[in-house]
Amino acid sequence: MFSRRVHHWPHQRSKGKRCLFPNSCQSLNQSLSPFPSLPEDNSLQFDGVDFDEPMEVGLEQEKEGPANEEEEPETKPAVKVEPKAEPQDLVLLSGKLGGTWGQEEGDSEAPVEVQVDPSRLPLAEGPEGELMFRFYWLDAFEDQYSQPGVVYLFGKVWIESAKAHVSCCVSVKNIERTMHFLPRERKVNPKTGEETDTPVGMMDVYQEVNDLSEKFKIMKFKSKKVEKSYAFEIADVPTESEYLEVRYSAEYPSLPSDLKGATFSKVFGTNTSSLEHFLLSRKIKGPCWLDIKTPQLSSVPVSWCKVEAVAMRSDLVTVVKDLPPPPLTVMSISLKTVQNPKTHHNEIVSLAALVHHRFHLDKAPPQPPYQTHFCVVSKPNDCIFPYDFMDAVKKKNGKVEIAATERTLLGFFLAKMHKLDPDIVVGHDIFGFDLEVLLQRITVCKVPHWSKIGRLKRSNMPKLGGRSGFAEKSATCGRLVCDVEISAKELIRCKSYHLTELAAQVLKTERATIPAENIKNLYSDSPHLLYLLELTWTDAKLILQIMCELNVLPLALQITNIAGNVLSRTLMGGRSERNEYLLLHAFHDKNYIVPDKPSFKKAQQELAEGEEEGDSGKGKSRRKKAAYAGGLVLDPKVGFYDKFVLLLDFNSLYPSIIQEFNICFTTVQREAHSTRKKTEEHDPDEIPEVPDADLEMGILPKEIRKLVERRKQVKQLMKAQDINPDLYLQYDIRQKALKLTANSMYGCLGFSFSRFYAKPLAALVTHKGREVSYVLLGIL
Repeated sequence: MFSRRVHHWPHQRSKGKRCLFPNSCQSLNQSLSPFPSLPEDNSLQFDGVDFDEPMEVGLEQEKEGPANEEEEPETKPAVKVEPKAEPQDLVLLSGKLGGTWGQEEGDSEAPVEVQVDPSRLPLAEGPEGELMFRFYWLDAFEDQYSQPGVVYLFGKVWIESAKAHVSCCVSVKNIERTMHFLPRERKVNPKTGEETDTPVGMMDVYQEVNDLSEKFKIMKFKSKKVEKSYAFEIADVPTESEYLEVRYSAEYPSLPSDLKGATFSKVFGTNTSSLEHFLLSRKIKGPCWLDIKTPQLSSVPVSWCKVEAVAMRSDLVTVVKDLPPPPLTVMSISLKTVQNPKTHHNEIVSLAALVHHRFHLDKAPPQPPYQTHFCVVSKPNDCIFPYDFMDAVKKKNGKVEIAATERTLLGFFLAKMHKLDPDIVVGHDIFGFDLEVLLQRITVCKVPHWSKIGRLKRSNMPKLGGRSGFAEKSATCGRLVCDVEISAKELIRCKSYHLTELAAQVLKTERATIPAENIKNLYSDSPHLLYLLELTWTDAKLILQIMCELNVLPLALQITNIAGNVLSRTLMGGRSERNEYLLLHAFHDKNYIVPDKPSFKKAQQELAEGEEEGDSGKGKSRRKKAAYAGGLVLDPKVGFYDKFVLLLDFNSLYPSIIQEFNICFTTVQREAHSTRKKTEEHDPDEIPEVPDADLEMGILPKEIRKLVERRKQVKQLMKAQDINPDLYLQYDIRQKALKLTANSMYGCLGFSFSRFYAKPLAALVTHKGREVSYVLLGIL
């Protein structure tokens, strides 16, 4: 069915609507053919998509667009107003119009969709002949409030009948809270706080804990006496002591972190997450193969994965060593947005994705790094598609879907995510812009099944726009998200980490761009609109190539296996958390009580204590005092040097100092943090003594030495003759991961938000660094 539309030329002073694109309208006027509605055979086909309501495609909806736009959704998410920054010069080369983008397919044969029998689990034979559920875990997620004591593990499982790996989700349940109560030497009067002469026994602690359990509504708990070591910053905690270990279900409330009693002075582990407890207790260090004993089928589907299993206890999970990782499905995405002039929301008008179904993390990146792709294009509400756009798409012979509305575009994208089921989603500034905009537009457009952007089934979307973008990051749980901008900041030095600059420096390629405010102009005719799709597709290709060129995924995997944290967190660039987990595993293995994770409020309070007021005048900002003296910085000697310039660089100075002087929590004698606060004003630059030379090596220098020695061994293996290129690449990636980890270990000592923050140790390291520099200056 055709509908007639009258266009007014710009020079006519009619009160009717003015045409936005005279070139397009002139073509329409000359051909006397109004813009047709999209035929039914070209409407989007959603395979197995269970949308709550039909999505109409055609001019009828186009007419109603502006009216519908006025309606505000029931809940307004925080809106991403600023568009993604692009260079202001419009790079639109006429020679590039109608290029060959989208036709350079790799092995375009998509894998056959695997059908899995939901009534039985794919089991493998364990080391003792018993049947187990074996899978490779990639990501983990927990919801401490809705599902306490449950950790969801996402990964890949082998289906023998299909000879393929498919996605799986394992729910590890009944992870208990574990706390350690430090007994006092003598009882304390709870009212006055005065110490009495009555000695404290372990049964006294048990009785008080039993009384407290009723107060905090803990119906059942288990306890036993254990011996533990402590070496950190809390005052009056002995180096070696007996503790009462208490375990109870995570469904019961946690105890306050500052809880004290008449018979105990401190409780450790009150805010330890189920995920952390699970990884430490089962000695799981990064993605690896796991065996589940006596697995059970999930009664109710909790994820979008093809296979689901349940482990009823955490001790049923064991690590399987020396097996290579399975191939993964990697998808790079790029999108273009325009800003709605009425709502000032960023609206998505085009999206492109490149997919590789067998991306190996232990081999060289595939060439080309994608096997198939898809593009989908929509239009702003105040624009129309060019009259011949559908014919142009057919001539192009590219995989382009035309969506009448943004809601249709987003529905198509979620359907593709569900069908292709990528393990890793790659983008540029995806955490800073793309992901937030996608989730906001899904909410505003009321697209059903938003959680398909991840792998965990959820009905309520997290509140967007919060602190540090936590909601956006948790929305994709089960799928790893790789932001090449974040990764590049850690791996290379660059003037700017914008995609244009990265393409120039890493790929030696010029990137064509268009400012967001000029995108609407490309709807004037079909060649320009196809060029918009070409830009979107090319950006997705550049993102994927940059990721491969920098070896981001294999390097992140190696770092995570070394540190023992979660791969999704490594990809987000958190060095502090990686260092924390490496030390958590090391101290936990040595039977130490590890520091509790500081709460955000407490960290903010301590930060405020470290600041001082500037001038009291209006508008003067607060400035932070230096916590301790840093490295030696010399004033430059001004002049022109035309003879010789000598550059001396220490080989990993701070890690070398930590090893050489045996600087560790367990070896350096220092005042406790709370006691030190009282004396800091009198002697803020007090440096602790270097440990005795005959003292046993501490855990921190021992861990750094392990990293250094392992790197030497790997570099020696790289020198072997006739080494396989894939193996050489893996060795090179591993030695880089070891170097990055070793060089960042010092940071956790001086970072005030770290659990292992120890200012005296950090000050001692920098003090020795200055001494070494002064000695070198004397020699020169």
